[in-house]
Amino acid sequence: MEKVLITADTILPISSPPLIKGSILIVDGKIREIGKASKLKKKYQGIPTLELGDGILLPGFVNAHTHLELGWIGKRIGKFSGFISWLKQIIKARMADTTREEIETSVEEGIKMLLQCGVTTIGEISSYGGLDKPLLKKSGMRTVLFPELFDWHGDFWEIFSFDKDDTFEERPFPHATYSCSPEFLKKVWRFNHQRGIPLGIHLAESPDEVKFLRGEENGFEKKIFPLIGKEPFVRDKTDTPFQYLKGLKFFNGTKVTAVHMVQILPEEVEEVNKHDIGIVLCPRSNFFLKVGTPPLKYLAKLERIGIGTDGLSSNFNLDFLEELRFFYLTFGKKLGKRAPFFTIYLATLGGARALFLDERIGSIDKGKEADLIFLSPKNPFPDPYLSVISCSKEDVKLVIVRGKVVSSKTEIPINIHD
Repeated sequence: MEKVLITADTILPISSPPLIKGSILIVDGKIREIGKASKLKKKYQGIPTLELGDGILLPGFVNAHTHLELGWIGKRIGKFSGFISWLKQIIKARMADTTREEIETSVEEGIKMLLQCGVTTIGEISSYGGLDKPLLKKSGMRTVLFPELFDWHGDFWEIFSFDKDDTFEERPFPHATYSCSPEFLKKVWRFNHQRGIPLGIHLAESPDEVKFLRGEENGFEKKIFPLIGKEPFVRDKTDTPFQYLKGLKFFNGTKVTAVHMVQILPEEVEEVNKHDIGIVLCPRSNFFLKVGTPPLKYLAKLERIGIGTDGLSSNFNLDFLEELRFFYLTFGKKLGKRAPFFTIYLATLGGARALFLDERIGSIDKGKEADLIFLSPKNPFPDPYLSVISCSKEDVKLVIVRGKVVSSKTEIPINIHD
């Protein structure tokens, strides 16, 4: 049985108030106990102890939406006026020759950056038949891999294995309401409903998606479909993307992670909560693509809500800490006094809940798996949550997943790797 006691000047459990001069007992990769360091050190004398000292120990960050395979594509994007003109460039770039090496290098560089920023879990969209899968499996990070699905995938369950182990699992991800026919979306729903597997989807991202579902003139049918040779498909007309999927019974008896949710009405948020839908915000991506901002005043009432960097196709970098600062500076005034805590909540327990992993990770609680990071802020604030937001990747000193060190910039006097 592997045991280690980790102490730090400040511990942020997220599910409970900050703990000053605290300690965590980890047994076989799981959190067995959390409490005052003085008490636990006395109780567990003789157990190897890792004294981290001055800094903040908290749950590992959850980057709930990424496209690591598309890292190469950022260099091929020129000026664009909005979502549709951006999407045209993405499609043309993907139609051009791309080497396996470019894709794999993008994934490797993305993994390296995210670990440097303290990300221990990612929700990764897989667009090239699983080229990212072996790289992610050996990365040490916890991964929810979402194979991206379109109508042409047909019997997708015969193509993808939907593996699952201690730190890796696959879930279907029909791309979006405008790229998947209602018949295909129903097929994905049936598959997930029967097997009890959660799923994900891009939802309510752009104004053109709203126009598309209302049956109005839109950029998808006017510019995107002709580019890819796709025929317009029949669908029910609805006022919003959320109501469209609700009409397809897409949320009934299925765990759904909806990414973006910019074009959602305040009055729909209660329905989102009722259906227990996970929400992932991508603030810098939305700003980059000029699609607007989500109604944070209302969405902030939800518990299943996380944050993601999206990919380098719609962001300047994958720096998760920059994403948190951007969110805080953009929405801090609307959130008021709870802004620092809520920002870190999105990055930890909220993200775990959005991916339906909260029974295992996201907070420092007895029985959960030990996915932890230790930060040493250069310029700490009285508010420890604000101190975390102020950190850069250089301040991330230790990254632990399921009790194993996957990245370290500090001396570890005891072996907790094995």
